[in-house]
Amino acid sequence: MIALIVIGVLVLGLAGFVFWFLKIRDPLKGEDFYKFHAEQKWAWELTLTPEQEKAFMAGLEAYDDERGCSPMREEGILRVYSPMMLISLFWMTERFAAMGPAAVQDPAGAVQQLMTDAADGETDGILYYDDEWMGEDVEQVDGMDKYAFTDAIMSATHAQGVDHEFAGGYADEDKGFVTMGVLAKSPEHVERMYEDAYALSGPQKPLNNRLDVMKEVMREEDPEYLAAHNRAEAEKSKYVNTLIFCFDRVVKHYNDARPQMQYAEPRDVLSVVMAQMLEDGRSGYTWTRPPSQEQHELALALLGNRD
Repeated sequence: MIALIVIGVLVLGLAGFVFWFLKIRDPLKGEDFYKFHAEQKWAWELTLTPEQEKAFMAGLEAYDDERGCSPMREEGILRVYSPMMLISLFWMTERFAAMGPAAVQDPAGAVQQLMTDAADGETDGILYYDDEWMGEDVEQVDGMDKYAFTDAIMSATHAQGVDHEFAGGYADEDKGFVTMGVLAKSPEHVERMYEDAYALSGPQKPLNNRLDVMKEVMREEDPEYLAAHNRAEAEKSKYVNTLIFCFDRVVKHYNDARPQMQYAEPRDVLSVVMAQMLEDGRSGYTWTRPPSQEQHELALALLGNRD
């Protein structure tokens, strides 16, 4: 009797594992909402057909199982853990598509080849980062711990008095990199998509006290509004270019520039340093896709205009 129970438990466990692997975990098997699900949403995903995207995600997942990686979907960046790289997902999907049917048939091999190519050296769309960006056994840069430095570098990417549309930004104090979305203005049809989405959210209730604010924050968003807003965000991503800086090389230039700017605020020194890196084409930054002249000039303005 006990033997039959044990066998039953093993059978149920095996069946559960098979269901998990085939239907939940593997992007090539039906619908998937795991880290590597295919959704045909962001601009870089639309480089691929639905079949190619599923294969591409399967290849990323195979690499993740072995060495670790994570897509930053909205920014269009893949963070690779070993070797430590930030890779433009536009760079990856364009090359994956160029591999043709062979990439779909062997997605793990195709993605591994892309990783090998990226590890050969930094080029446009590839940036190496260092999680010991302050230096070995160093805990502060110019009196700033990693959190204060990250706050300063985020501030340095947001200029005052520059006509532009906010396009997102992200900084990781542990891994040592910052992203900066660059967008002059969304096209009119994107603005209409946002307006249509906001119309679905219903009227704004008056916020008379702290309890009203808490209720509003905790209120579940309307599914129709969320879907419409997500469509607007995805459409907007087609017109955004993302600039990435790694902290370790920013710190090097910061330390070089600090003696000449000893009375300036750290964020202002960082603005000058990062703008100079961009203007001179120094190593330590990249774009997710080749920038237009307008995007390049806007990025310089965002970094350089301080109050």
